[in-house]
Amino acid sequence: MPAPIINNFITLFNRLAWKLALFTGLLVILIVLALSLPVYWLTRNTLEDQLADHLAVNISNFTETLDQELLDIVLRYPGLQTMRDSLNRFLTQSLPRYPVSAIYILDEQNVLRLAVGNRDNAIQSVLIHELEINKARRSGIGFAPLYKDNSGKSIKSVYKSINTKNCTGLIIGMDADAKFLKYTEQLRRRIVVIGIFVLAVSVIVVLILSQTLTKPLRDLTEFARKIGRGRADPAILRARQDEIGFLGKTMLDMQRKIARRENENKELIASVAHEIRNPLAGMQVNTELLIEATKTDQELHSYSKAVAAEIENLSTIVENFLAYARPLNATLERHSVHSLIEESVAALHREFPDHKVLIHGEATVCVHPQKIRHVIFNLLKNACEATTISRPIEVRVSTQADLVTIAIENRGEPIPEARQSQIFEAFYSTKATGVGLGLSIAKSIVEQHGGIIRLSRSDTRGTEFVIELPAG
Repeated sequence: MPAPIINNFITLFNRLAWKLALFTGLLVILIVLALSLPVYWLTRNTLEDQLADHLAVNISNFTETLDQELLDIVLRYPGLQTMRDSLNRFLTQSLPRYPVSAIYILDEQNVLRLAVGNRDNAIQSVLIHELEINKARRSGIGFAPLYKDNSGKSIKSVYKSINTKNCTGLIIGMDADAKFLKYTEQLRRRIVVIGIFVLAVSVIVVLILSQTLTKPLRDLTEFARKIGRGRADPAILRARQDEIGFLGKTMLDMQRKIARRENENKELIASVAHEIRNPLAGMQVNTELLIEATKTDQELHSYSKAVAAEIENLSTIVENFLAYARPLNATLERHSVHSLIEESVAALHREFPDHKVLIHGEATVCVHPQKIRHVIFNLLKNACEATTISRPIEVRVSTQADLVTIAIENRGEPIPEARQSQIFEAFYSTKATGVGLGLSIAKSIVEQHGGIIRLSRSDTRGTEFVIELPAG
Protein backbone atom coordinates (compact mmCIF):
# COMPACT_ATOMS: atom_id res chain seq x y z
CA MET A 1 0.00 0.00 0.00
CA PRO A 2 1.47 3.44 -0.92
CA ALA A 3 2.83 5.51 1.95
CA PRO A 4 0.40 8.49 1.39
CA ILE A 5 -2.59 6.14 1.71
CA ILE A 6 -1.16 4.65 4.92
CA ASN A 7 -0.56 8.16 6.29
CA ASN A 8 -4.15 9.13 5.41
CA PHE A 9 -5.46 6.10 7.30
CA ILE A 10 -3.26 6.94 10.30
CA THR A 11 -4.47 10.56 10.23
CA LEU A 12 -8.09 9.40 9.93
CA PHE A 13 -7.91 7.00 12.87
CA ASN A 14 -6.05 9.54 14.97
CA ARG A 15 -9.32 11.45 15.16
CA LEU A 16 -11.37 10.81 18.28
CA ALA A 17 -14.64 10.29 16.38
CA TRP A 18 -13.14 7.48 14.30
CA LYS A 19 -11.51 5.96 17.37
CA LEU A 20 -14.94 5.87 19.04
CA ALA A 21 -16.47 4.42 15.87
CA LEU A 22 -13.75 1.76 15.69
CA PHE A 23 -14.18 0.89 19.36
CA THR A 24 -17.97 0.69 18.95
CA GLY A 25 -17.60 -1.43 15.81
CA LEU A 26 -15.33 -3.90 17.60
CA LEU A 27 -17.68 -3.95 20.59
CA VAL A 28 -20.69 -4.64 18.34
CA ILE A 29 -18.80 -7.42 16.54
CA LEU A 30 -17.86 -9.01 19.88
CA ILE A 31 -21.46 -8.76 21.15
CA VAL A 32 -22.90 -10.20 17.92
CA LEU A 33 -20.37 -13.04 17.99
CA ALA A 34 -20.96 -13.68 21.69
CA LEU A 35 -24.75 -13.85 21.18
CA SER A 36 -25.03 -15.42 17.75
CA LEU A 37 -22.29 -18.05 17.69
CA PRO A 38 -23.63 -19.96 20.72
CA VAL A 39 -27.14 -19.83 19.20
CA TYR A 40 -25.83 -21.01 15.83
CA TRP A 41 -23.77 -23.89 17.25
CA LEU A 42 -26.48 -24.87 19.73
CA THR A 43 -29.04 -25.00 16.91
CA ARG A 44 -26.71 -26.96 14.66
CA ASN A 45 -25.72 -29.43 17.39
CA THR A 46 -29.34 -29.88 18.49
CA LEU A 47 -30.45 -30.68 14.95
CA GLU A 48 -27.49 -33.03 14.52
CA ASP A 49 -28.37 -34.80 17.76
CA GLN A 50 -31.98 -35.12 16.63
CA LEU A 51 -30.82 -36.62 13.34
CA ALA A 52 -28.60 -39.05 15.26
CA ASP A 53 -31.51 -40.08 17.50
CA HIS A 54 -33.72 -40.53 14.46
CA LEU A 55 -31.08 -42.68 12.76
CA ALA A 56 -30.65 -44.73 15.96
CA VAL A 57 -34.38 -45.52 15.99
CA ASN A 58 -34.37 -46.30 12.27
CA ILE A 59 -31.38 -48.64 12.40
CA SER A 60 -32.85 -50.43 15.42
CA ASN A 61 -36.17 -50.93 13.62
CA PHE A 62 -34.36 -52.04 10.50
CA THR A 63 -32.32 -54.59 12.45
CA GLU A 64 -35.48 -56.05 13.95
CA THR A 65 -37.08 -56.50 10.52
CA LEU A 66 -33.93 -57.91 8.90
CA ASP A 67 -34.04 -61.64 8.15
CA GLN A 68 -30.91 -62.66 9.97
CA GLU A 69 -31.04 -66.25 8.67
CA LEU A 70 -31.07 -64.93 5.11
CA LEU A 71 -28.20 -62.59 5.94
CA ASP A 72 -26.28 -65.50 7.48
CA ILE A 73 -26.71 -67.62 4.34
CA VAL A 74 -25.70 -64.77 1.99
CA LEU A 75 -22.56 -64.03 3.99
CA ARG A 76 -21.58 -67.71 4.30
CA TYR A 77 -22.44 -68.58 0.70
CA PRO A 78 -21.90 -65.46 -1.42
CA GLY A 79 -22.36 -67.47 -4.63
CA LEU A 80 -26.07 -68.02 -3.99
CA GLN A 81 -27.26 -65.23 -6.27
CA THR A 82 -30.97 -65.79 -5.64
CA MET A 83 -30.54 -65.35 -1.92
CA ARG A 84 -28.30 -62.35 -2.46
CA ASP A 85 -30.84 -60.72 -4.82
CA SER A 86 -33.60 -61.31 -2.30
CA LEU A 87 -31.59 -59.60 0.45
CA ASN A 88 -30.67 -56.70 -1.87
CA ARG A 89 -34.37 -56.18 -2.69
CA PHE A 90 -35.17 -56.02 0.99
CA LEU A 91 -32.40 -53.50 1.60
CA THR A 92 -33.45 -51.38 -1.41
CA GLN A 93 -37.09 -51.36 -0.27
CA SER A 94 -35.92 -50.18 3.16
CA LEU A 95 -34.19 -47.05 1.77
CA PRO A 96 -37.38 -44.93 1.41
CA ARG A 97 -38.92 -46.43 4.54
CA TYR A 98 -36.02 -45.10 6.64
CA PRO A 99 -35.16 -42.01 4.58
CA VAL A 100 -31.45 -42.66 4.18
CA SER A 101 -29.09 -42.47 1.23
CA ALA A 102 -27.30 -45.78 1.78
CA ILE A 103 -27.61 -49.04 3.79
CA TYR A 104 -24.63 -51.39 3.96
CA ILE A 105 -23.30 -54.39 5.85
CA LEU A 106 -19.71 -54.91 6.99
CA ASP A 107 -18.08 -58.11 8.18
CA GLU A 108 -15.77 -58.39 11.16
CA GLN A 109 -12.84 -57.17 9.00
CA ASN A 110 -14.77 -54.02 7.99
CA VAL A 111 -15.10 -55.34 4.46
CA LEU A 112 -18.15 -54.04 2.65
CA ARG A 113 -20.23 -57.17 1.89
CA LEU A 114 -23.54 -55.60 0.84
CA ALA A 115 -24.54 -52.02 -0.03
CA VAL A 116 -27.60 -50.38 -1.55
CA GLY A 117 -28.18 -46.73 -2.36
CA ASN A 118 -25.16 -44.45 -2.69
CA ARG A 119 -22.38 -47.04 -2.65
CA ASP A 120 -19.65 -44.38 -3.00
CA ASN A 121 -20.82 -42.76 0.21
CA ALA A 122 -20.78 -46.11 1.94
CA ILE A 123 -17.20 -46.80 0.86
CA GLN A 124 -16.09 -43.29 1.94
CA SER A 125 -17.84 -43.64 5.28
CA VAL A 126 -16.16 -46.97 6.01
CA LEU A 127 -12.74 -45.57 5.11
CA ILE A 128 -12.90 -42.49 7.35
CA HIS A 129 -14.94 -43.83 10.31
CA GLU A 130 -13.01 -46.89 11.43
CA LEU A 131 -12.91 -45.66 15.04
CA GLU A 132 -16.70 -45.16 15.17
CA ILE A 133 -17.30 -48.59 13.60
CA ASN A 134 -15.11 -50.31 16.18
CA LYS A 135 -16.87 -48.35 18.93
CA ALA A 136 -20.19 -49.68 17.64
CA ARG A 137 -18.85 -53.25 17.95
CA ARG A 138 -18.02 -52.60 21.60
CA SER A 139 -21.07 -50.58 22.69
CA GLY A 140 -23.67 -51.77 20.22
CA ILE A 141 -24.18 -48.51 18.35
CA GLY A 142 -21.97 -45.64 17.19
CA PHE A 143 -22.36 -42.33 15.45
CA ALA A 144 -19.90 -40.67 13.09
CA PRO A 145 -19.42 -36.90 12.85
CA LEU A 146 -20.72 -35.08 9.81
CA TYR A 147 -18.60 -35.26 6.69
CA LYS A 148 -18.97 -34.00 3.12
CA ASP A 149 -19.22 -36.45 0.25
CA ASN A 150 -17.86 -35.90 -3.25
CA SER A 151 -20.92 -33.86 -4.25
CA GLY A 152 -20.52 -31.49 -1.28
CA LYS A 153 -23.47 -32.85 0.73
CA SER A 154 -23.12 -33.27 4.48
CA ILE A 155 -23.64 -36.90 5.54
CA LYS A 156 -24.39 -38.37 8.97
CA SER A 157 -23.55 -42.06 9.54
CA VAL A 158 -24.77 -44.51 12.21
CA TYR A 159 -23.48 -48.01 12.87
CA LYS A 160 -25.03 -50.91 14.78
CA SER A 161 -23.49 -54.26 15.59
CA ILE A 162 -25.34 -57.49 14.82
CA ASN A 163 -24.55 -61.16 15.28
CA THR A 164 -26.14 -63.95 13.28
CA LYS A 165 -26.10 -67.65 14.04
CA ASN A 166 -22.84 -68.23 12.27
CA CYS A 167 -21.35 -64.70 11.89
CA THR A 168 -20.26 -62.36 14.65
CA GLY A 169 -18.91 -58.80 14.60
CA LEU A 170 -21.17 -57.70 11.74
CA ILE A 171 -21.97 -54.00 11.35
CA ILE A 172 -25.01 -52.46 9.72
CA GLY A 173 -24.44 -48.91 8.54
CA MET A 174 -26.83 -46.16 7.47
CA ASP A 175 -25.94 -42.85 5.81
CA ALA A 176 -28.40 -39.95 5.83
CA ASP A 177 -28.24 -36.56 4.15
CA ALA A 178 -28.02 -33.82 6.84
CA LYS A 179 -30.55 -31.56 5.12
CA PHE A 180 -30.98 -29.48 8.24
CA LEU A 181 -27.63 -27.81 7.51
CA LYS A 182 -29.16 -25.71 4.77
CA TYR A 183 -31.39 -24.13 7.41
CA THR A 184 -28.48 -23.56 9.76
CA GLU A 185 -26.57 -21.98 6.85
CA GLN A 186 -29.53 -19.67 6.29
CA LEU A 187 -29.42 -18.85 9.99
CA ARG A 188 -25.68 -18.12 9.73
CA ARG A 189 -26.18 -15.84 6.73
CA ARG A 190 -28.96 -13.99 8.49
CA ILE A 191 -26.77 -13.55 11.56
CA VAL A 192 -24.01 -12.10 9.34
CA VAL A 193 -26.43 -9.76 7.53
CA ILE A 194 -28.02 -8.58 10.78
CA GLY A 195 -24.58 -8.16 12.35
CA ILE A 196 -23.36 -6.04 9.43
CA PHE A 197 -26.55 -3.95 9.57
CA VAL A 198 -26.25 -3.42 13.34
CA LEU A 199 -22.54 -2.61 12.92
CA ALA A 200 -23.19 -0.02 10.20
CA VAL A 201 -26.04 1.61 12.14
CA SER A 202 -24.05 1.72 15.39
CA VAL A 203 -20.98 3.21 13.70
CA ILE A 204 -23.10 5.88 11.99
CA VAL A 205 -24.91 6.70 15.24
CA VAL A 206 -21.60 6.89 17.13
CA LEU A 207 -20.09 9.16 14.47
CA ILE A 208 -23.12 11.45 14.73
CA LEU A 209 -23.19 11.46 18.52
CA SER A 210 -19.42 11.84 18.78
CA GLN A 211 -19.73 15.21 17.07
CA THR A 212 -21.27 16.49 20.31
CA LEU A 213 -17.96 15.57 21.94
CA THR A 214 -15.38 16.22 19.22
CA LYS A 215 -16.83 19.55 18.01
CA PRO A 216 -16.46 21.21 21.46
CA LEU A 217 -12.98 19.69 21.74
CA ARG A 218 -12.05 21.17 18.36
CA ASP A 219 -13.41 24.52 19.55
CA LEU A 220 -11.31 24.25 22.71
CA THR A 221 -8.25 23.38 20.63
CA GLU A 222 -8.80 26.36 18.35
CA PHE A 223 -9.41 28.55 21.40
CA ALA A 224 -6.11 27.35 22.91
CA ARG A 225 -4.33 28.14 19.63
CA LYS A 226 -5.76 31.64 19.67
CA ILE A 227 -4.67 32.10 23.28
CA GLY A 228 -1.20 31.12 22.15
CA ARG A 229 -1.40 33.70 19.38
CA GLY A 230 -2.65 36.30 21.84
CA ARG A 231 -6.15 36.68 20.39
CA ALA A 232 -8.77 34.37 21.83
CA ASP A 233 -12.44 34.88 20.97
CA PRO A 234 -14.64 33.53 23.77
CA ALA A 235 -17.65 33.41 21.41
CA ILE A 236 -16.45 30.09 19.95
CA LEU A 237 -17.09 28.36 23.28
CA ARG A 238 -20.66 27.35 24.06
CA ALA A 239 -21.96 26.95 27.60
CA ARG A 240 -22.05 23.30 28.65
CA GLN A 241 -22.82 21.65 31.96
CA ASP A 242 -20.33 18.77 31.64
CA GLU A 243 -16.57 18.23 31.96
CA ILE A 244 -15.94 19.91 28.59
CA GLY A 245 -17.90 22.94 29.76
CA PHE A 246 -15.82 23.06 32.94
CA LEU A 247 -12.63 22.87 30.86
CA GLY A 248 -13.92 25.66 28.63
CA LYS A 249 -14.68 27.88 31.63
CA THR A 250 -11.21 27.18 33.01
CA MET A 251 -9.61 28.15 29.70
CA LEU A 252 -11.71 31.33 29.53
CA ASP A 253 -10.58 32.24 33.01
CA MET A 254 -6.99 31.52 32.01
CA GLN A 255 -7.35 33.71 28.91
CA ARG A 256 -8.74 36.61 30.98
CA LYS A 257 -5.86 36.32 33.47
CA ILE A 258 -3.32 36.24 30.63
CA ALA A 259 -4.92 39.28 29.02
CA ARG A 260 -5.02 41.13 32.35
CA ARG A 261 -1.39 40.29 33.05
CA GLU A 262 -0.39 41.37 29.54
CA ASN A 263 -2.22 44.68 29.98
CA GLU A 264 -0.52 45.20 33.31
CA ASN A 265 2.87 44.54 31.72
CA LYS A 266 2.11 46.96 28.91
CA GLU A 267 1.00 49.61 31.37
CA LEU A 268 4.22 49.13 33.30
CA ILE A 269 6.28 49.36 30.09
CA ALA A 270 4.40 52.50 29.01
CA SER A 271 4.91 54.12 32.42
CA VAL A 272 8.64 53.37 32.41
CA ALA A 273 8.97 54.58 28.81
CA HIS A 274 7.22 57.85 29.66
CA GLU A 275 9.47 58.37 32.66
CA ILE A 276 12.55 57.76 30.49
CA ARG A 277 11.37 59.88 27.57
CA ASN A 278 11.14 63.11 29.54
CA PRO A 279 14.82 63.10 30.70
CA LEU A 280 15.85 61.99 27.19
CA ALA A 281 14.13 65.02 25.69
CA GLY A 282 16.15 67.30 27.97
CA MET A 283 19.33 65.38 27.16
CA GLN A 284 18.68 65.80 23.43
CA VAL A 285 18.27 69.55 23.79
CA ASN A 286 21.43 69.87 25.85
CA THR A 287 23.36 67.64 23.46
CA GLU A 288 22.35 69.80 20.50
CA LEU A 289 23.58 72.84 22.40
CA LEU A 290 26.80 70.98 23.22
CA ILE A 291 27.32 70.16 19.55
CA GLU A 292 26.93 73.82 18.62
CA ALA A 293 29.33 74.88 21.43
CA THR A 294 32.07 72.44 20.41
CA LYS A 295 32.24 73.22 16.70
CA THR A 296 35.64 74.85 17.17
CA ASP A 297 37.08 71.79 18.92
CA GLN A 298 37.07 68.85 16.52
CA GLU A 299 37.64 66.18 19.17
CA LEU A 300 34.95 67.43 21.57
CA HIS A 301 32.62 67.96 18.62
CA SER A 302 32.96 64.26 17.58
CA TYR A 303 32.33 63.13 21.17
CA SER A 304 29.23 65.31 21.33
CA LYS A 305 27.88 63.85 18.08
CA ALA A 306 28.49 60.28 19.37
CA VAL A 307 26.55 61.10 22.54
CA ALA A 308 23.74 62.54 20.42
CA ALA A 309 23.61 59.38 18.29
CA GLU A 310 23.35 57.15 21.37
CA ILE A 311 20.62 59.37 22.79
CA GLU A 312 18.79 59.05 19.47
CA ASN A 313 19.07 55.26 19.73
CA LEU A 314 17.70 55.39 23.26
CA SER A 315 14.85 57.58 22.05
CA THR A 316 14.03 55.04 19.29
CA ILE A 317 13.98 52.22 21.84
CA VAL A 318 11.67 54.21 24.11
CA GLU A 319 9.35 54.93 21.18
CA ASN A 320 9.29 51.21 20.37
CA PHE A 321 8.33 50.46 23.96
CA LEU A 322 5.51 52.98 23.74
CA ALA A 323 4.34 51.62 20.38
CA TYR A 324 4.23 48.12 21.89
CA ALA A 325 2.33 49.19 25.00
CA ARG A 326 0.15 52.01 23.68
CA PRO A 327 -3.49 50.97 22.90
CA LEU A 328 -4.95 51.52 19.44
CA ASN A 329 -6.79 54.76 18.77
CA ALA A 330 -10.45 53.93 18.15
CA THR A 331 -10.65 56.31 15.17
CA LEU A 332 -10.09 54.18 12.04
CA GLU A 333 -10.04 55.30 8.42
CA ARG A 334 -10.70 53.50 5.15
CA HIS A 335 -7.51 53.31 3.11
CA SER A 336 -6.14 51.65 0.01
CA VAL A 337 -3.76 48.84 0.95
CA HIS A 338 -1.72 49.51 -2.21
CA SER A 339 -1.22 53.14 -1.14
CA LEU A 340 -0.18 52.15 2.39
CA ILE A 341 2.40 49.73 0.94
CA GLU A 342 3.74 52.34 -1.50
CA GLU A 343 4.14 54.87 1.33
CA SER A 344 6.03 52.27 3.39
CA VAL A 345 8.24 51.42 0.38
CA ALA A 346 9.01 55.13 -0.14
CA ALA A 347 10.13 55.42 3.50
CA LEU A 348 12.11 52.18 3.16
CA HIS A 349 14.06 53.45 0.12
CA ARG A 350 15.77 56.07 2.27
CA GLU A 351 17.55 53.21 4.05
CA PHE A 352 17.56 50.58 1.27
CA PRO A 353 17.59 52.57 -2.00
CA ASP A 354 18.63 49.62 -4.23
CA HIS A 355 16.10 47.01 -3.11
CA LYS A 356 13.14 46.40 -5.42
CA VAL A 357 9.63 45.77 -4.08
CA LEU A 358 6.93 44.34 -6.38
CA ILE A 359 3.30 44.96 -5.38
CA HIS A 360 0.45 42.81 -6.71
CA GLY A 361 -3.26 43.27 -6.07
CA GLU A 362 -5.37 45.89 -4.36
CA ALA A 363 -7.93 46.12 -1.55
CA THR A 364 -9.35 48.63 0.90
CA VAL A 365 -9.35 48.29 4.69
CA CYS A 366 -10.58 50.31 7.65
CA VAL A 367 -7.43 50.84 9.74
CA HIS A 368 -5.25 53.24 11.66
CA PRO A 369 -3.01 54.17 8.68
CA GLN A 370 0.08 55.23 10.59
CA LYS A 371 0.19 52.03 12.64
CA ILE A 372 -0.45 49.71 9.67
CA ARG A 373 2.27 51.54 7.71
CA HIS A 374 4.54 50.90 10.68
CA VAL A 375 3.74 47.15 10.51
CA ILE A 376 4.33 46.95 6.75
CA PHE A 377 7.52 49.01 7.05
CA ASN A 378 8.92 46.68 9.74
CA LEU A 379 8.19 43.56 7.66
CA LEU A 380 9.69 45.13 4.51
CA LYS A 381 12.75 46.26 6.46
CA ASN A 382 13.28 42.73 7.79
CA ALA A 383 12.88 41.38 4.25
CA CYS A 384 15.50 43.80 2.91
CA GLU A 385 17.92 42.84 5.66
CA ALA A 386 17.42 39.14 4.86
CA THR A 387 17.90 39.31 1.08
CA THR A 388 20.16 40.85 -1.53
CA ILE A 389 19.29 43.57 -4.05
CA SER A 390 19.28 40.99 -6.86
CA ARG A 391 16.20 39.30 -5.43
CA PRO A 392 13.10 41.52 -5.41
CA ILE A 393 10.66 41.46 -2.52
CA GLU A 394 7.07 40.60 -3.49
CA VAL A 395 3.94 41.89 -1.78
CA ARG A 396 0.63 40.24 -2.75
CA VAL A 397 -2.71 41.71 -1.73
CA SER A 398 -5.91 39.66 -2.03
CA THR A 399 -9.47 39.70 -0.71
CA GLN A 400 -11.49 36.64 0.24
CA ALA A 401 -14.96 37.11 1.70
CA ASP A 402 -14.50 39.69 4.50
CA LEU A 403 -10.76 39.16 4.86
CA VAL A 404 -7.91 41.14 3.29
CA THR A 405 -4.60 39.28 3.05
CA ILE A 406 -1.20 40.96 2.66
CA ALA A 407 1.61 38.48 1.94
CA ILE A 408 5.21 39.78 2.05
CA GLU A 409 7.77 37.37 0.61
CA ASN A 410 11.55 37.52 0.33
CA ARG A 411 13.93 34.93 -1.10
CA GLY A 412 16.74 35.36 1.39
CA GLU A 413 18.10 33.03 4.02
CA PRO A 414 15.33 31.18 5.90
CA ILE A 415 14.66 31.65 9.59
CA PRO A 416 16.00 28.61 11.50
CA GLU A 417 13.15 26.24 12.29
CA ALA A 418 14.00 26.19 16.00
CA ARG A 419 13.48 29.98 16.17
CA GLN A 420 10.31 30.28 14.10
CA SER A 421 7.99 29.74 17.07
CA GLN A 422 9.65 32.59 19.04
CA ILE A 423 9.92 35.39 16.50
CA PHE A 424 6.75 37.18 17.71
CA GLU A 425 7.78 37.09 21.36
CA ALA A 426 8.62 40.39 22.97
CA PHE A 427 12.33 41.10 23.44
CA TYR A 428 13.32 38.12 21.26
CA SER A 429 15.74 39.07 18.49
CA THR A 430 18.02 37.21 16.08
CA LYS A 431 20.00 40.38 15.34
CA ALA A 432 23.09 41.67 17.11
CA THR A 433 21.38 45.04 17.69
CA GLY A 434 17.84 45.94 18.70
CA VAL A 435 15.61 44.93 21.59
CA GLY A 436 13.41 42.44 19.72
CA LEU A 437 10.18 44.42 19.69
CA GLY A 438 9.68 44.91 15.95
CA LEU A 439 7.54 41.82 15.26
CA SER A 440 5.93 42.01 18.72
CA ILE A 441 4.77 45.57 17.95
CA ALA A 442 3.54 44.46 14.53
CA LYS A 443 1.62 41.58 16.13
CA SER A 444 0.09 43.85 18.75
CA ILE A 445 -1.01 46.43 16.17
CA VAL A 446 -2.53 43.85 13.80
CA GLU A 447 -4.39 42.09 16.61
CA GLN A 448 -5.74 45.41 17.88
CA HIS A 449 -7.28 45.75 14.40
CA GLY A 450 -8.96 42.35 14.84
CA GLY A 451 -6.53 40.59 12.48
CA ILE A 452 -3.65 38.18 12.73
CA ILE A 453 -0.06 38.14 11.55
CA ARG A 454 1.80 34.87 11.04
CA LEU A 455 4.85 33.34 9.49
CA SER A 456 3.41 31.41 6.56
CA ARG A 457 6.65 29.64 5.66
CA SER A 458 10.41 29.98 5.85
CA ASP A 459 12.45 27.46 3.89
CA THR A 460 14.77 27.21 0.92
CA ARG A 461 12.12 28.82 -1.30
CA GLY A 462 12.09 31.94 0.87
CA THR A 463 10.27 33.51 3.80
CA GLU A 464 6.68 34.74 3.73
CA PHE A 465 4.82 36.72 6.38
CA VAL A 466 1.04 37.05 6.07
CA ILE A 467 -1.16 39.79 7.53
CA GLU A 468 -4.92 39.11 7.64
CA LEU A 469 -7.21 42.09 8.35
CA PRO A 470 -10.98 42.40 8.41
CA ALA A 471 -12.11 44.06 5.18
CA GLY A 472 -14.48 46.27 7.16
